[in-house]
Amino acid sequence: MLANLLVNGTIIKGLAPLLDGGGVVGGDQGQVNERVVTGSYAKSGNTLEFSDSVELGVGAGVSCNILPYVAGAINYTQMQGLETISGEFTGCTMAIYNYAGTSRVCHVDTAKTSEGDAPSKGTWEKIKKQSGFELADEVSTVGMLGRFLDSVDPDPSYARLSVLCVATPVVGISCVYVVKEGQDYRVVGRVKT
Repeated sequence: MLANLLVNGTIIKGLAPLLDGGGVVGGDQGQVNERVVTGSYAKSGNTLEFSDSVELGVGAGVSCNILPYVAGAINYTQMQGLETISGEFTGCTMAIYNYAGTSRVCHVDTAKTSEGDAPSKGTWEKIKKQSGFELADEVSTVGMLGRFLDSVDPDPSYARLSVLCVATPVVGISCVYVVKEGQDYRVVGRVKT
């Protein structure tokens, strides 16, 4: 399980550019969007290497969904039995839910606009009230960075601190604190939920 591989000191390569692929949805209207990368990861020592291809054969990676953050929107994907990793979280919400006969996972942008609350936050609340919607797990990352920083000794690298979340079918959502180092992440702690 991917979530179990993300322990302190793990270096995550290749994931940052895939998460950056979400882009901005114009107008900041809280749109529902589906931008996902079906990829894979492989472990070697304390390093996880992500790829945007699903490799088959000996030594191949494990298939997963990579769900980029999309500013001003709710980005989602159908889980299709795969773990889904998303980030960088600094206050957004991740959820696993059943809707229209499919299991889905989403990354809800909760950043406030210049005029008030995040439009996607309101859109998410409306979606949760629709007939046929069933919430399986939901994690808000609001305040997580502050709690971590309050619990550790100061470190200049924590200026690039964020959270990555992994949605695992049946199990739920787990989160880790990471520091971005160039195009790589280093796991510096596990979020206690």
